[in-house]
Amino acid sequence: MPDNIINKVFSLLGKENEPLSDKDMLIKQTIRELAQNKYAKFYRVKSEEVDPSLAQYIYAIYKTIYPAQVFIDEVENSGQLKRSVIEYFMPPQAQETARKLSNEAITERAKITNPAVLVKQLEEDYRVLTTTFDGDRVIAADKCYNLITVFSRFVRFDFVSFLKKFDSAMLEGIFTAPLKFAAVRADMLTDELGTFYTAIASLNPQDDWKTAFSVLRTIKGGTDCIPYDQWTALLLNLGDLKQSKIIEYIVRHAAKNPIWDGKQQNPSVKLGAAWLEEKREDVWKQIGVITESQRSAQIEILLRAIFGEIDTTRLTYYNERTSGIYTGKGLDGFVYAAALNYLTAFLQDFFSKEIQEICDIVLIRGQWTSNTGSLQMSEGFHGALETIPSIIELDETLSEKGSNGPRLRGALLRVDRDRTQARYIASIINTIDEEALGIVKSTAAHIITVGKYMKALSDDIPKKQNELVINWKELDGYSKTPLAPRIMDAYKKINYFVQLITLAIRPVEQS
Repeated sequence: MPDNIINKVFSLLGKENEPLSDKDMLIKQTIRELAQNKYAKFYRVKSEEVDPSLAQYIYAIYKTIYPAQVFIDEVENSGQLKRSVIEYFMPPQAQETARKLSNEAITERAKITNPAVLVKQLEEDYRVLTTTFDGDRVIAADKCYNLITVFSRFVRFDFVSFLKKFDSAMLEGIFTAPLKFAAVRADMLTDELGTFYTAIASLNPQDDWKTAFSVLRTIKGGTDCIPYDQWTALLLNLGDLKQSKIIEYIVRHAAKNPIWDGKQQNPSVKLGAAWLEEKREDVWKQIGVITESQRSAQIEILLRAIFGEIDTTRLTYYNERTSGIYTGKGLDGFVYAAALNYLTAFLQDFFSKEIQEICDIVLIRGQWTSNTGSLQMSEGFHGALETIPSIIELDETLSEKGSNGPRLRGALLRVDRDRTQARYIASIINTIDEEALGIVKSTAAHIITVGKYMKALSDDIPKKQNELVINWKELDGYSKTPLAPRIMDAYKKINYFVQLITLAIRPVEQS
C-alpha cells in the first residue's frame, strides 16, 4: 500500500516536469489573451460558458439592423437591387438607351419599324449603351454592389437562432418583452460564433457606405433602411470588437483549437459586366426573334410565288412532321427537312416540267453561237434532276426497312429511361442532316447555273444581233406560248427558289 502511494506521488511529480505540447502552450496563451481582453466579460474561461453580456451585445445589434432584414430580402429576391445599383451609376443617356432596349420597348418598336431598320437601330443602341456605361462607372457599380452584399450578409445573420440559445422565449422582431439571457456552454455556440465572425469580418468603416446607403435609400423611396448615423456608430463598434479578437479567442478555447481562424468572405461580383452581357443576350435574342419573323414572312411570300397553295412536303420520313417527334422529346430534329422538301417539290413540279420543256427547245433545237454555253446549261439542268434519286434514297433510309429507321425508332423507345440514347439519336440525325445539306447545296449550284443562262437567254432574245442563240424566231414555233416570257418567268422562279433555299438553310448554318 505505501508503495502504491509513493508511485502515484512520483508519477504526478513526473507529469509536472514534462514539457507542455505546442497545443497546450497555445491554449494557455489563448487563456491569457482572454483574461486581458477588453471584452473579457463575454466569456467565462473556467466554466467555458458564453456570458449573457455577449447575448445583450448581439441583441443590441439585432434591434438596430432588424428593419433592414425584411427590406434586403425583398429587394434581393426581386432582383431590384442589381437593377437599382446599375441605374444609379448610369448617366442619363445610358439610362434612356437601356429603357429603349427593354423587351417591352423593343416589342412596341417592332410594331411601327421595318424589321431590317429595327435590327440596325438595336445594334447601334447597344453600342451606345456600352460606350456610355463603361470603364470607371462599371467599376464603381461593382464596388457598390459588393459592399451592399457585405451589408446584406451581416444583417441576414440568424440573430434570432443565436439569441434563442440564451433565452428560448425570445421572439423575432419583438423588442418590448423582457428577456432573461442565461449563460450558455461555449461549445454549443462555436458554429454560430464562427458564422457571426464571417458576417462582420468584411465590414470596414473606411468603405464608401454613404454611396451604398444612397442606393438603398433610392430603392426604399427616400428613407434609410437603417438610420445612417446609427449604422456608422455600429460599424465603429464592430470594428473595435474585431480588433479585440474576442470572437476568435472564444471559439479557439471552446473548440480546443488554438489555431482556429475565422473565414473572411469578400465578394467580387462583376455586376456591370454581367449586366451588360445579359443585356447583350436579351437584345440579340430579340434581334433573332425579329429576324426569324422576317425570315418566316419572306419564306411564305416566296413559297406562294413559286408553288402557290401546293403542299411542299414530298418526303415520307425526312420532313418537319416527323422531325417534331424528336423535338417533342427535347432532341434535335431534322434541321434541313424544310429545305430538302422545298428542293424536291421544285424539281418535281417545275424543273422536270416547265424547265425541261424550255431546255428541250433551246438546247436541242437552238443554234448556239458557242457550245460552251449550251454545254454548261445542259450540265446544270441534268445535274439538278439527277439528284432526285439521291433524295429518295436518303428518305428511304428512315423507313422501317431502311438503315436508319429501325435504329432511330429503337433508340427513341429507350430514350426516356436511358438518356445516353439521346447522343446516339443525335449522331444518326446529324449524319443524315449533313447528307441532306450536301444534296441541297450541290443541287442549288446546278439550279443557279440554269438560272444564270435563263437570264442570259432572256436578255439575248430582244437583241438585233443575238449573241447566244441565233434562231429565236424558229424556236418560238416549238413553244406552246411565246418563248420570251416563258424564259423570263422561269428565271424569276429560279431566282425566287434560290432566295428560298438560302433562307431555309442560313439560320441553321449560322447557329
